[in-house]
Amino acid sequence: MLYYLEYFLVSGVITLANLLPLQLSYWLARRIGDLSYLIMTKRRKVALENLSKAHGSQLSLNDKKKIAMRSFEHVALSITELFTVPRVLKNASERFSFEGTAHLDAAFAKGKGIILVISHVGSWEYLAFLPYLRKYPCSVVVKTLKNYLVDRIMNRFREKTLLHPIPKRDAARKILYEIHKNHLVAILIDQWAGNEGIRTKFFNVETSTTSIPARLAEKTGCALIPAYCLRKEGGRYEIHIEAPLDWDISEPDWEHSVTQKLNQRLERQILANPEQWLWGHRRWK
Repeated sequence: MLYYLEYFLVSGVITLANLLPLQLSYWLARRIGDLSYLIMTKRRKVALENLSKAHGSQLSLNDKKKIAMRSFEHVALSITELFTVPRVLKNASERFSFEGTAHLDAAFAKGKGIILVISHVGSWEYLAFLPYLRKYPCSVVVKTLKNYLVDRIMNRFREKTLLHPIPKRDAARKILYEIHKNHLVAILIDQWAGNEGIRTKFFNVETSTTSIPARLAEKTGCALIPAYCLRKEGGRYEIHIEAPLDWDISEPDWEHSVTQKLNQRLERQILANPEQWLWGHRRWK
């Protein structure tokens, strides 16, 4: 019964988001983010603690609170953006610009596949417009939601951009299949990885990070290319494709070294766009 209640609630939100003018839907999403910052006290505390770990005393408490609130807006807005994908598809070529796609073209030419190393920086769901507009074959590893009804809704919207969701559980074989076909596979690296990850430094504080991109590169020789989609003014977006990570399989503690380098790339992305990251997530445990 709870699953059905959640399903009807999400369906109602989707309907409302697509009936209202797009900019009004986004404005309401930001206000919902503000409200969640005020009432979700535990998440707010986590966000402020995370900002302290990352920035130390470089930011005042007031600055940390401002970034944390904008981060809550960012999360609400990102969910709303996914629900309004069909409307954005209509004029997507006018809304999106790209930087660094030559890195992808060069990697495709090598024929060994690409791991697109992504995070919750910026409008992460709208990275899906990379395969849609550039015609790159692309899959993304996603965590299956407990509510299978809502999970179907989320993946249905992702598929509208020609993105192929791969459930995280037992994903290895499907990922390898896509890589061997010289396709893109997007993998998130900015969440707590628990016992499945390895201990690395993130903002100079030890945490657990997934090493799946490193292990796949070792096994297949695929390129590791970080990417993110920034939200700009006027309903526009910039998709940034960074240079591939240089790696040498012969270097000591190779898996740890590559994973640490990917964390450092992510740190730079976050520091440049602190309000567009998921500070409320328990990244350090």
